[in-house]
Amino acid sequence: MGKAKRYRQISLWPKTCELLTRYIQAYRGAPRPLYRHRLFINQRGQGLTRSGIHRLCQKYLQRALPQKRLQSIHPAHSFRHSRAVNMLCCGHSITDIKNRLGHENIQSTMVYLHMDLASKQAVQKKFIQYATSALKLDPKLDALIDWDHKQDILSWLDSL
Repeated sequence: MGKAKRYRQISLWPKTCELLTRYIQAYRGAPRPLYRHRLFINQRGQGLTRSGIHRLCQKYLQRALPQKRLQSIHPAHSFRHSRAVNMLCCGHSITDIKNRLGHENIQSTMVYLHMDLASKQAVQKKFIQYATSALKLDPKLDALIDWDHKQDILSWLDSL
């Protein structure tokens, strides 16, 4: 259940299902009766809270990166961001990502979709390959695709 008490259904990868099954069988303690329907429980057998998840993330990040001084992290945002970027890299449409994240407005989704420079360059390269293969033998189009002399366009594409 997310914001505004809306239910969201998410799909899990087979590997994630396998890991969850192993967690339940080997590591999950016995939940108290009130919390038996919760997947993740704390050491007292109660449902894991947001602050409990936050503490766990801080603890293991500090162990993984002891030399860094960590600022406050927000696990829910980090998990949603990584999932949104993964979906984008896998070719999902922004509308599909918006719906999966449960956003009303596409602008809310855009916060999560910062592409890294390598991804931007890959998109540019695919576009150039498509444009040069599908639209051959037209000098006007060749002039438009002449990126070396279009610094303003390159700067704009790099800013995306």
